[in-house]
Amino acid sequence: MSGQAEAVSETRWAIVLLACGAGVVGAFQIGKMPSALPVLRADLGLTLVAAGWVISMFNVIGVTAGIAIGAVADWLGHRRVILFGLLCMGVGSGLGALSGDALAILASRFVEGLGSVVVFVAGPGLIVRAVRPADMRLAFGVWGAYMPAGTSLMVLLTPLLLGAVGWRGIWLANAALLTLFALWLALGTRDFGATAAPRPPRRVGEVLAGLGRDIRATLSVPGPLLLALCFATYTGNFLAVLAFFPTFLIEEQGLGAATAAALTALAIAVNVIGNLTGGWLLHHGAARWLLIVVAALVMGLASLGIYADGLGMGARYGLCILFSMVGGMLPASVLGAAPVHAPRPGLVATTNGLIMQGANLGQLVGPPALAALVAATGGWRVAPGLVMTMAVLGVLLALWIGVLERRAARA
Repeated sequence: MSGQAEAVSETRWAIVLLACGAGVVGAFQIGKMPSALPVLRADLGLTLVAAGWVISMFNVIGVTAGIAIGAVADWLGHRRVILFGLLCMGVGSGLGALSGDALAILASRFVEGLGSVVVFVAGPGLIVRAVRPADMRLAFGVWGAYMPAGTSLMVLLTPLLLGAVGWRGIWLANAALLTLFALWLALGTRDFGATAAPRPPRRVGEVLAGLGRDIRATLSVPGPLLLALCFATYTGNFLAVLAFFPTFLIEEQGLGAATAAALTALAIAVNVIGNLTGGWLLHHGAARWLLIVVAALVMGLASLGIYADGLGMGARYGLCILFSMVGGMLPASVLGAAPVHAPRPGLVATTNGLIMQGANLGQLVGPPALAALVAATGGWRVAPGLVMTMAVLGVLLALWIGVLERRAARA
């Protein structure tokens, strides 16, 4: 385990907020898709399978390349890599607006997905260098809120914008926003320098060998892998419940599509409160493993009521809010652990890349697993079985993480 490479005397909160802002605009590219997908399918003639790949492209890239992208970020410097990611997303969104068929939109989503994973993986590395050790946990509580904040805001805005500018206008607006934010971040961090020490020019083979050593070093200690698996249980449960919540509200509660979408967006948004609360509690000395245990258990137990036939709509929705809000303490706890469990200070982004691979694995597997279970049994009442199983696994992983951190504290 390790701490910061270079402790700073005063936290640069402006840089922390810029890094978080990069995460938020990256999450916009995820949130813009669900509401726009029906219009996009009709315009481009996408099959249901093609539409599924359009949605899953982000997760596929994260699952396959997260740790490698993190190693590259640690090698090249987090600031310049984040700038690349923002511009990459901007180009992808711009190309998407010009798409005329399924292949073109898939290619554009690949470019967007690559850029988003780069930003999500490298962001913590920039934060680590801007924050004094005493503020680290609080800063990562703020960082953990980027995904629900960006996704929920875009889920709410997209239906309104579709009528005004169409889906292509939304894609172009995001391209412009990403480009402008990249410029803002470049100017706001121009005196901050690169986040990796300058390295002498090397042959490609030597560079690849160095990246391989960094990846092997990260995989050689248990902490990063435990954090990745723990995050997978969270994202799998979160997306499995929230992604199908509009369908559940429409089919089981008889709500309209617009109402179901708005209620779901609010449920996603309150996850921000959990992230900020988790960061605040960590900052004031709460044990990381305990927050993870509480978050996982509340999510699992809340799912029992969300899908219970005997409860009314108000009670079910209240439990969904609780599920999301308390669950938000888990990403704040896990993402803030990357600097703690990295095998050395220069491998924070590599460690975070592995954690993001776990996050994307959960997102990729969770919703299909829940859908298959519900389809096989013919009802939503079996859904808590999957959620509780993943929650219990998350608790066991959290207890193991706690053991590692207590051992490190004694050492």
